[in-house]
Amino acid sequence: MMNISKLLFCLFVVQSSIFAQGILDRKEPKKVVKSGPYIGIQSGRFYAGEVGIEKQWKRSDKFLESTTNALHMGVNYSYDFYHFNPILGYDLGFWHKENTMGLTYGMNVCMRTNFDQYRVGICPTIGIKILQFHIQTGYHLLYPFNRINASFDANTIFLSARFLIVNERDRK
Repeated sequence: MMNISKLLFCLFVVQSSIFAQGILDRKEPKKVVKSGPYIGIQSGRFYAGEVGIEKQWKRSDKFLESTTNALHMGVNYSYDFYHFNPILGYDLGFWHKENTMGLTYGMNVCMRTNFDQYRVGICPTIGIKILQFHIQTGYHLLYPFNRINASFDANTIFLSARFLIVNERDRK
């Protein structure tokens, strides 16, 4: 009986020390903030060149368990060679990525103009980000919704490829 109680006491002490060490050694998640300009191209019914700025906040507990959020603001320009119609666009958006190997999910508020009239709307996006490359696809829901009432046409379904040039990186 005495040997069993000694064994249980030793197991209790070892388990308690392991538990206490786990609490004391717990590290804060790493936080990285990156920002800088991006360049890209958008392909849909028309091709458009993109430039803008982006700020990313990444929080990682372990290598494959990270969360990234980003805000971006940019301008794009396309030219319809068939109708000689330039289209200038502005985008303000947010995207979220849940883990290192996951997809990005985002939403943009956008405005397009042909320098006579404008169309405004929203754009849900889904994409994949590898290193500094971000490939997204989405759908522009621009008001007025049908092409008959709109004075010009813009990309609706699109594929976009962007490259972020990191100017600032802050690790916390």
